[in-house]
Amino acid sequence: MLLAVWAVFVILSRWNTWPQDLSSLYVAGHLWQSGQGDLVYAAPGASASYAEGWGPVMHDLGIADKLTFPYLYPPLWLAVLGPVTTLVSPQGFANAVLLIQMPMLAAMVWCAGRLLRPRAMPLSLWCLIGLVTLSWTIHATIAILHNQPTITVAFLTVMAFATLRDRPGLAGTALALAAAIKLSPALLALVFVIDRRWRALAAFGVVGGGLGLLSLTVCGPAMTVAFLELLHKINAVVTLAPVNTSIRSALVALVMGREVGVIMPPGSSAMLYSDVPGWIGPAVVLAALALMAAFLRVLWRQPGEVRRYAGLLSFSIIIALFGPLGWLHYYVLPLLLLPGLFALYPARVALPLVLTVMVPALLPVALHVGALPWPAANATWIACATWLIVLAALYLRLRRPPARQYFAGTYSSGGSTARS
Repeated sequence: MLLAVWAVFVILSRWNTWPQDLSSLYVAGHLWQSGQGDLVYAAPGASASYAEGWGPVMHDLGIADKLTFPYLYPPLWLAVLGPVTTLVSPQGFANAVLLIQMPMLAAMVWCAGRLLRPRAMPLSLWCLIGLVTLSWTIHATIAILHNQPTITVAFLTVMAFATLRDRPGLAGTALALAAAIKLSPALLALVFVIDRRWRALAAFGVVGGGLGLLSLTVCGPAMTVAFLELLHKINAVVTLAPVNTSIRSALVALVMGREVGVIMPPGSSAMLYSDVPGWIGPAVVLAALALMAAFLRVLWRQPGEVRRYAGLLSFSIIIALFGPLGWLHYYVLPLLLLPGLFALYPARVALPLVLTVMVPALLPVALHVGALPWPAANATWIACATWLIVLAALYLRLRRPPARQYFAGTYSSGGSTARS
């Protein structure tokens, strides 16, 4: 009930507002539907604003005075969105998606609780913690303000893991859909492997492969190439800003600051770096792969519910933290999973771990980042450090014998005793 009331409240408060991220889907769909597909991926790699060629279209749509970000999603969805743009206005589209995604956000709290909820924590308390996360953290606030499509990706991802034990076919399908919207969730299929969920893995492969072939058939290989080229251009530019929690950005701040003698002008909140040392990108990728391999090695010995929970938590942090961009809304799912640490650690250990991440994420704290000497660099270093602490603590916990031997009966799945 609390989650439903929250969803209704957010929908009413955000009704008829302009979501800058989501709006790119409408504009791109309109371009595709009107035969201007060559403009879809024309956004400049070093800019967060739309491409110059989008100007006349924005004017025709009556949104020339609005800010819209580039379309950074696979071409398949253009064929889905195109017909939709003939039925509703840009604002009508935003409102319709709001009606879908806000209940998804609320449902994510419940799905996360199905994975690994401490038996001593009632579902009502878990939901209350989730509501605090959704209402008072900078990560969720940004996701809501932009009506971010990542909300759908995160919902499909957590649903995949919440249903993995009992409905593997649905789990594989959900993860395939998430990966078809945002490519990175495909890495989570590795957890399916160590969990020995072959039906889920098969469903993921069949549905994902089918969607890929459908994209190539409907949109053509040229659009896929254009999509990948745009991603490469954007990823070549490192964004140093409080809204981007990325190891890559943190390293660039350290290296570039040492070379030029100053990280950024005091008081600056964001900077773009296009000429960065060539070793940083490969080093970050190798570090991410090494971490994933290390977690997979220790996860397989754990009970099923611990394996699935810790696999999703660790991989979702690694993917965001070590990816080219670590926008804050990527971390909404890991934040909602954090209370599960109370099922793996005694409260005297779990509480400081959760607060290490949650306190800097709270709006009253995050909104004062400008008080730091170098806001973007300092905020990035602090946020990266907090997530690395959680990863290290989780890994050390999983290195021990299976968690059930230490905290037998302290965790539950879906409100009842969990089974592998």
